Parts: sequence; C-alpha cells; structure tokens
Amino acid sequence: MYITDSTENVRELIEKLEEIKDISKMRFLLYIFNSLNNNLINNKNEVNPNLVEDPDLVIFNFPSIGFADNYITIFLQYNVMVYNVFCKQNKIVSELDAYEDEGNVYGVEYDEEDKELITLFEKLSFKEKLDIFGEIVIRYDNETYFKERITMLTFDSDRSGYDIAKLIKDFKNNNK
Repeated sequence: MYITDSTENVRELIEKLEEIKDISKMRFLLYIFNSLNNNLINNKNEVNPNLVEDPDLVIFNFPSIGFADNYITIFLQYNVMVYNVFCKQNKIVSELDAYEDEGNVYGVEYDEEDKELITLFEKLSFKEKLDIFGEIVIRYDNETYFKERITMLTFDSDRSGYDIAKLIKDFKNNNK
C-alpha cells in the first residue's frame, strides 16, 4: 500500500482489490468515481447532499482539491469506454453497453464479488473513503491498479498520482 496511515478496513479493501479480476476492478473504479462525481462522498453519508442545508456537511469532490468541475466526468467517460472494451474482450454479454450521461454511469452490471467490495467501501468512514481514493489514484497513475497493461488517462499532466493523493490527504486533514 502507498497510503501508510490508514486503517485496517482500508487495508482489507485494498487487499481484496488486489485479488480480483481487472473487470471487477474497473467496475469498482466506475462505482466509486461515479459516487465522487455525484457528491456522495461526504462526511454525513448523505444520499443527496446538494439538498441538505447543513453548514457542517463536508463534500469531497475533485473541485475541492483544485480540479475543474467536469474533470471526473471526462475521467468516467474514458473509463466507461475502457470498460466496454473489457466486456467485449472477455465476452461479457449485457443488455446494453455502459455509458456516461451528465456525470452518471449507467449500464454497468455488478456481480456478487463487485457488490461485496462496494458494500465494504460504503461501510467505510468518510476519512477511510478518502484514503481509498488516494490509494487508487496512485495505483491508477502508476499503472499498477490493473494486472493487464491498459492505456490510462492521466489524472493531470503536471501532477503525479502521489501529488494528487497528497491533495486528498491534505483535504482529509483540513476537514477533521
């Protein structure tokens, strides 16, 4: 693991991610970044935080660490295309291809293994979820997230995954 000051829950989830197939890793990636894009990563676990009038509500998204509003939408669009290629290569048949529309991902079919990981992720605290994002950003940027060699869309041409993980960590530490 790259994130060193994390909890046992974070380590357990990352270890489970290391064991699964790339297609499941992609589904998990799409799920958590879709959640991020829809402001679902917040300190109160609010389902619709944009409607909550609470001055103590802290929402984590990429604009909160200095990225453009549409940054994760573009990231999701790219990864949905990669997911569809994965499905075709692995002869995974679904009713329709996955697609991104207005910041939401549709058409991804989760299996039991995926649902187990998602449940583990959803049970994490806000700060633990931030650690997961930091860890995945580093692995994705270093091209160690997937077992197969996959052309990755870089997060930022000026910052490495470590730099972005540091921004996430700083956000975490500033929002205690």
